[in-house]
Amino acid sequence: LVDDVILEHRFDDLWHYHAETGFARDVRARLVERLQAFRGHRILLVAHSMGSVIAYDALRLLEREDPSLRVEHLVTAGSPLGLAKVKLKFEAEHGAIRVPNNVSAWTNLADGEDVVAIMGALGADYGPSDPGVRVVDRRVVNGYRRPDGEPNPHKSYGYLRTPEFSRLARKFALVPDRRGYHRAPRPAAQTPREGRAAGP
Repeated sequence: LVDDVILEHRFDDLWHYHAETGFARDVRARLVERLQAFRGHRILLVAHSMGSVIAYDALRLLEREDPSLRVEHLVTAGSPLGLAKVKLKFEAEHGAIRVPNNVSAWTNLADGEDVVAIMGALGADYGPSDPGVRVVDRRVVNGYRRPDGEPNPHKSYGYLRTPEFSRLARKFALVPDRRGYHRAPRPAAQTPREGRAAGP
């Protein structure tokens, strides 16, 4: 399979993740632990590349083992979730591949030049969750360049700098919390107080 070649030569970590169940179990447990630590908070889960595979596995596990935990928005970027081998692994472990029931929204960002996201859109392969949530696919331009000027359309930084991701993050950040306050990021520099100069 072409997928096997891609997995073995482009995604060494993903190959080991699928081949070594102990490694996969430990990696998933770390994400599950972090998500459970933020139970009761609004969660925007951003998963890049292999991280999207781990996130999907973890969410499907939590769906069964801890169904009260919710993720408000899952964003996958540069994701290999469209590869046939990855989908077969999911299907063998979780059953029909679909949006996890504990996710309220799922947006998938993919650059057409990103070899990891070579299959592009996920909406046709991943069915809706039981509540009817569907994958929303967005084609983006990842403009990241290496220090030598070479384009790298898979780089996580590039996906985080796209206007599409910025709009998602801003919308999430500006939703009032339960007390009615907007959660805005702290300013990078604070105004000097009591005669002290602002540090770098």
